[in-house]
Amino acid sequence: MHASSAQVTGVRVTSHGCRKRVCQNRRMPLLERVRTEQVVVGWFCHEPADPVTSVEWWEHACIAFTTFGSWEIRSRRGGGQVTPEVVLVTEGGAEHDCRHPHGVEDRMLCIVYRDEVDPGPAVLVPQKPAVHSLQRSLVAQLRLDEPDHDEVGALCLAIHDAVREDHCRTRPQSARSRALVDRLRVEAEARYLDPDLDLAESARAFGMSRTRFTHVFRDVVGVTPHRYVVELRSTHAAWLLRRTAAPVIDVCFDSGFGSMPRFHAAFRAAFGTSPSAYRALHRELHCGGALFV
Repeated sequence: MHASSAQVTGVRVTSHGCRKRVCQNRRMPLLERVRTEQVVVGWFCHEPADPVTSVEWWEHACIAFTTFGSWEIRSRRGGGQVTPEVVLVTEGGAEHDCRHPHGVEDRMLCIVYRDEVDPGPAVLVPQKPAVHSLQRSLVAQLRLDEPDHDEVGALCLAIHDAVREDHCRTRPQSARSRALVDRLRVEAEARYLDPDLDLAESARAFGMSRTRFTHVFRDVVGVTPHRYVVELRSTHAAWLLRRTAAPVIDVCFDSGFGSMPRFHAAFRAAFGTSPSAYRALHRELHCGGALFV
């Protein structure tokens, strides 16, 4: 992890009850964990010397989960108390009056969207179960030694869509959306060995955005499109490891994975062990007369 200074914040402080503009800009010390084409993900925490009252802004739209502490915010899109029970949704370039009456010890998990996205009408959104589940999946990825950047990106897009739809009182997915998911699910099962398969790109051809498709697919299937394809590939790899003597590197590329590190990470996540250990365990059980599926 490293500190990123890509997001700029202006600062306004309170002095003897009167506000004045500080004649300088400083950068938000985001402890960056993952950077993809669509998002930058990391943790932000105030430093002890930070002002208790300030005006802050992100350069791009941002969704933030407070993991510790609480504070107050005001903006043109609303305001209120920021706690772990709500999600903070800021728009790029907009000023937010921030107040920390209990000190500046709060910490946040931040998702900065590098592409233009619509943050929606509300700055604070209650954290519903669906959003909390996505957040937990994202945190689990960030805790890995080598997070799957594609999965992180997919989860962040799903979080954006889920946060917006939670605020807008989500209705059940339309028959057309479900039909498109079913169609692309069949495509995934037929083409998952192709390392260039991109279901979200296929969805765009049918008029559905990447963020919308990711959310609808997860709502219907239970996982993101990327995770669904990875699971198909991992299952195929396991079959090859059990049924053939092909080298592990061949199993990797014959199963649609584009690199050995991604293959090892995905396989361990799916089966709890490395491909080589999985094959050895199967052979041991097979020699002992046990059935290993």
